[in-house]
Amino acid sequence: MWPEATWEADLVRMRELGFTLMRVLEFAWCRLEPDEGVYDLAWVRRLLDLCHKHGMQIMIGTPTAAPPVWLTDRHPDTLRTEHTGKRDSHGRRKHYSQISATYRRHCAAIVEQLAREFAAHPALHSWQIDNEMSGFDYGPEAVTAFHAWLERRFGDVETMNRTWGLDIWSQRYQRFDQVPMPVAELGSIEQPERHHPSLVLAVARFQNDAWYDYIATQCAAIRLHSAKPISSNMAGGMGTMQWQQHNRQLDRVGHSMYADVLHYHYNLPKFDRMRAEKRRGDTYLPYWLLETAPSWSAGGRTWNIHHDGRGVQAFTWLAILLGGSMCLYWHWREHWAGQEMLHGTLLTADGRWRPNRQAIAAIAEGFRAHGAWLGAHPPAPARLGVMVDWEASWTMSIDPTDVDMRYEERLRDDLLVPLARAHWWRDAVGFEADLSGYRVLVLPYTHMVPEQTRQRLADWVRAGGRLILGPMTGYRSQEYTAFTDRAFGGFEELIGADAGLRFTNQWMEERVRIVFADGRESRTRTWAEAWEPHAGTEVLARWRDGYGDGRPAIVHRTLGQGEVTTLGGMLEPQHWLDLIADRCRAAGIAPEAAGDGAVMVCPRCDAAGRTVGWGLVNLAEQAARITLPAAGRDLLAGTETGAEVELAPLQVRIIARVAVGVS
Repeated sequence: MWPEATWEADLVRMRELGFTLMRVLEFAWCRLEPDEGVYDLAWVRRLLDLCHKHGMQIMIGTPTAAPPVWLTDRHPDTLRTEHTGKRDSHGRRKHYSQISATYRRHCAAIVEQLAREFAAHPALHSWQIDNEMSGFDYGPEAVTAFHAWLERRFGDVETMNRTWGLDIWSQRYQRFDQVPMPVAELGSIEQPERHHPSLVLAVARFQNDAWYDYIATQCAAIRLHSAKPISSNMAGGMGTMQWQQHNRQLDRVGHSMYADVLHYHYNLPKFDRMRAEKRRGDTYLPYWLLETAPSWSAGGRTWNIHHDGRGVQAFTWLAILLGGSMCLYWHWREHWAGQEMLHGTLLTADGRWRPNRQAIAAIAEGFRAHGAWLGAHPPAPARLGVMVDWEASWTMSIDPTDVDMRYEERLRDDLLVPLARAHWWRDAVGFEADLSGYRVLVLPYTHMVPEQTRQRLADWVRAGGRLILGPMTGYRSQEYTAFTDRAFGGFEELIGADAGLRFTNQWMEERVRIVFADGRESRTRTWAEAWEPHAGTEVLARWRDGYGDGRPAIVHRTLGQGEVTTLGGMLEPQHWLDLIADRCRAAGIAPEAAGDGAVMVCPRCDAAGRTVGWGLVNLAEQAARITLPAAGRDLLAGTETGAEVELAPLQVRIIARVAVGVS
C-alpha cells in the first residue's frame, strides 16, 4: 500500500517505539505472483534486507487468505460456495475453498516459493499459515469429498444407516451420494429445526479434516526449506474451527484477540487453553498473541477496545504474563483505501501519530528490562485443569437444551472466569493432554467422551487424581447417539452410580434445587440426572422438588488412590467454586492470592518449579487490592512491596518474591 521510499522511515519509527518483529505478506499474493507461475519477489528481499539492517525480525504470513483475481477468474472452483448454493465472489478475503484441490495446489506453489526464497534470510523469525482461517464450503467438490469421507468412515451405507438410526423420518439412504450436506449450524442455538444431529456433526468433522489437510499442505511446503517455527492466528470462539486438532501440526499456538476493556476477562479461558495446548510435563511452550488492536477496532463498526493507553498495556501484559512471549498489533499505518480504513493504528494515512504511542513504548521498555527474568521464570505448572472439548461446543448447539446453553459461555461464566477471580491457577486442558501433572480435573458439559479418554481418566484417578464429572458429561456416543445398553455407555463404572432418572426442570427453575448434606442449596436449570449409587458410593446432595425429588443429585466415590465426584445438574458458580476448592485443598493446592477478583494473578516459577513471583494485572477501571503468599519487589516500579498489594486501575505489576528459596 505504501511506496518503497517510505519503508525506511517507517522502520525507524517502529524501532524507536521498541518494536522488534513485524508480520508481512499475508495479503500480498497479487504482488508476489502477478500472474500464474510468474513471481516477483525482489521487492520482498529488499524489504527483508532493510528490516535486518534496522534489527527488525520478520514473520511471513502465507498470502492464501486473499487469492489473486487471475486465480479465481480462471478457476472459479477455488471460490467457496455457501450452503445456499451461492458462490462467493472475488474481492473480500477468506473467500476461497479450503477443499478445492486446485486451490491447494496453487497455495502450495506460492508458499514453497516463499520458503525456498527466504528460508535462509537472517531477518526471518517465523511463519504464519493464512490469516484467521474459518468457514465451510458446500460446493460440488466439497459434497463429493464429503461422500468419500463418509464411505471411508463407515465402509458401506448400511453401516451408516444403522449407526445413525436413519429409519427415523425415513432418512435411510441407499447410496452415499444421496446423503445431503446440510449447513452445520454450530455455535448458534436459534435454528428452530435442524437436520439429523449425527449428520450435522459429521459435516463439521469432515470440514475440519479438510482444514487440517489444508494447513498440513502449507506446513509441508514450508518445512521442505525452513526450520523456523510455524503458527497461525486463531480467531473468534469455538463455533466451527477445531483448533485443538489443527494446532497439533503447528509449532506455536497463536490467536487474534479483540476484546473491550470491560470484557478483558472473556479472553482468560482462551489464554488458559493456549498455554495448556503445548504443555509437556511441567513445561509450557509460550504461545503468541498474533493480533490485538493498538487502540480501537473497526471490523464493520468502530469499537473502542482499550479505551486508553492503560488498557493496551494491561491487555498486552496479561497475554505475556499468562504464558505468551509475543504480541503483535493490527496494525501499523491506517489504510488509505479499502476495507478497515477506520481500524485503530499507530499512524494515520498521512503519517501522523495516533493514540497510545507512549503506552506502546512503555510496554517495549518493560519487555527489554524484564524479558530475561520472565523467560527464566515461566508460568508455574497448574495442578488444576478444566477439560475442554471443541466438539462439545458443536453438539451443544446442534441439539440445544435451552437458550442459555452455549458451551463456551458456560465454561467461561460458570467455571474458568470464577476460578480466575478466586485466584485458582488453572489450565484449560484438551482430551489428548498429558494428565500426569494435574491433581484435580473438572470435566463438565461434554456430551461425548471417547473410550480412550474414559480409560485415561480412570487410570489417572486410580493413581491419585481427583476428578469432578458432569453435568451433561458422557451420555452420548461418538456419533452423537444415545447409548442403548446403559445411559452412560459404561461410564457408570467410573462414576460409581447408574442413571436412575433423567428429567428437566425448565420452567421450574425457581422450585427445583440441589440441596447439599450440610443444608446449602444451589439453583440449577435445564438438565437433571438422578443417580442410583453403587455400593460404597456416597451421596453428597439430593434433588428437591421436580420429578427427582429426594433422589441423589451429586455422588462421590473413591477409586484406587483417587476419587470421583459426579454432578447430576448445573450448579451456581459459587457452589462450583466451593466444590472445586474442597477437592483442591485435599490435593494440596491453594489459591495464589486472596482479595479482589478483578486482579489476575499469574504465578511464575524457577527451574525447580517453585513459585518465585507473580504477574498481576488489574482488569478493572477501579483500584484493587490483593494479598499474596509473601512479600516481594515490584520489578516494573523498582520498589519493595509487602504481601498486601494495591493496584491502580488497569495497573500491571511484576512481583519477584522475597526469599525465593522458600517454596
